[in-house]
Amino acid sequence: MKNKTVKMVLAVVVLGVCCGAYAGVKTYVAHQEQKESEEDSEESTTVFTASTDNIKSLDFMVDDTKTTFEKDDDSWVKKDETDFPVNQTTLDSAASAIASVDSDRVLEDVDDLSEYGLDSPSNTIKIVTKSDEEDGDDITTTLYVGDENSSTSQYYVRKDDDEKTVYLIDSSCVEPFTKSLNDYAQMEDFPAISNTDTITKISVDGDNSYELSKDEDTSTWSVKGSEDEEKADSATVSSLVSSFGSMAYSSLADYKCDDKSKYGLDKPYATITVDYQEEVADDDTQDDTTASGEAADEDASSVEENSDDAEQDTESDESVSETTDETSENSDSASDNEDSSEEETKMADKQLTILVGNETDDSSRYVMVNDSNEVYTMSTDTLSALTDKSEEDFWDMTVSYVSLNSLGSLKVNYQGSDYKVNVSRETSTDDDGNDTETVTYKLNGSDLDETTFTTFYNKLINMTAQKRLTDKYEPDGDAELTATFTEEDGDIQEVAYYSYDTNYYAAVVDNKVYLVNKMNVKELFTAFESVVGTEEDSSDKTDSDEATTDDTKSDSTDMPGESIEESDDSTSETAGITNDSDTSEEENTDSQETDSTEE
Repeated sequence: MKNKTVKMVLAVVVLGVCCGAYAGVKTYVAHQEQKESEEDSEESTTVFTASTDNIKSLDFMVDDTKTTFEKDDDSWVKKDETDFPVNQTTLDSAASAIASVDSDRVLEDVDDLSEYGLDSPSNTIKIVTKSDEEDGDDITTTLYVGDENSSTSQYYVRKDDDEKTVYLIDSSCVEPFTKSLNDYAQMEDFPAISNTDTITKISVDGDNSYELSKDEDTSTWSVKGSEDEEKADSATVSSLVSSFGSMAYSSLADYKCDDKSKYGLDKPYATITVDYQEEVADDDTQDDTTASGEAADEDASSVEENSDDAEQDTESDESVSETTDETSENSDSASDNEDSSEEETKMADKQLTILVGNETDDSSRYVMVNDSNEVYTMSTDTLSALTDKSEEDFWDMTVSYVSLNSLGSLKVNYQGSDYKVNVSRETSTDDDGNDTETVTYKLNGSDLDETTFTTFYNKLINMTAQKRLTDKYEPDGDAELTATFTEEDGDIQEVAYYSYDTNYYAAVVDNKVYLVNKMNVKELFTAFESVVGTEEDSSDKTDSDEATTDDTKSDSTDMPGESIEESDDSTSETAGITNDSDTSEEENTDSQETDSTEE
């Protein structure tokens, strides 16, 4: 019983000691937190401060080389290379960043600088400022930059010769001095073409060489590579052409290149040449204006002489006055001409040449433009739109386009049967002198509904392929549909559709073979079957119905003419086909009707 009492007393004593210790620790921790809070609330220490206007030079390490930028009047220059194109904004930003350096934590009595990376500084920033005194000497302050404290985004630095005090400063004061040399250079703007509509030719010489050229009369594009010149797809070329208005450099690689081989520009990966036009001042107009001005001066001199004579002979006063007025008007006119000539411009031929070199490590390629010695990088995505193309990528995939406005006749062989559609155009003039064109269609000599025909024709001329065959093609069997276009000027074009595989039909035009989606061709066949059905219904007419008099023909032509005009509107909206107002000769129309009747 005694032992139990002793143990209980000891337990109480131990508990009391623990409680006291806990209270003491808690008090100590609270005291330390209060102390740290008070320290944090203290104002930060100023490490360096100066007016940016008083900073005369900045000396720091760039690409492991000591580099000095100094002020020349109000501009920054590279001390050992005055022709270096200094980016004034970048240097001004660096000066502003270092003009006010504060530290919210100061370590004093430091024994081991290596703990902060200051035994071998990553950078040394030397700042030279003007003295506040008028005749005072310049002041030099040196900041040694050590390691970065990644948890606080701050750097350890020491100042001048003080090796016992270490400051922790914000990274924004140091990062402007961590760039490569080219980051401090002023980049030129890429000579983008402001009006890409003036581009007339694009040539790419490389692994895939091709040339795009624009017809000045029709504004259509053609492409030429190793094969013959062909019509180019307008949408594809338009997208490429517009890209020259927004091209831009990524970065400056060398501001004064003396060895193109370092960038693969001695033997370029590709050479891009663009011919275009640019608006420039018309020097000829200015020369004419100068001549006008000289003439006006001569007139003025003549007036002065006449005025002198007038002092001796008062009878000529009135004549001199009139001459003076005329001269004043001539002078004003010359002045107006001079003002207007300043605004007059003309279009001048220009050429843009881009040398494309090796790839870089950041998905770019080195480029040089025109006669510049500067080397830049440009995104491979931008360049590949030009360099990774071939002539085949620009081929127009429209199978056979003949405008309905120029169509004279269309022969179709469908599943072994022959059909012919003749187009007739007649123009009439009303009492007000307004011309109206009436277009009629006949299938094998019988009237053909315009909407039915234009629906089929629209599918026929707007058929586009998904790709072209470049290998020799030997059809397996006869064509399912062959269409032969004869234009009013006599030009003939033929397209034949052959079954190719489960996905495509092969459309053959001359020596070109297009692969067309099978479903689109089936829709074309269905549309033509509707045309044939219309012809079969009209063939039930009796011979006496066809043997009408000229007056009856005229009456029957007038009525359909009105419906055709209405159909023209609806067809142009739905099928994209519009008849132009070109008038064919009546003799040609009669001849076409006779031909169709004979067949």
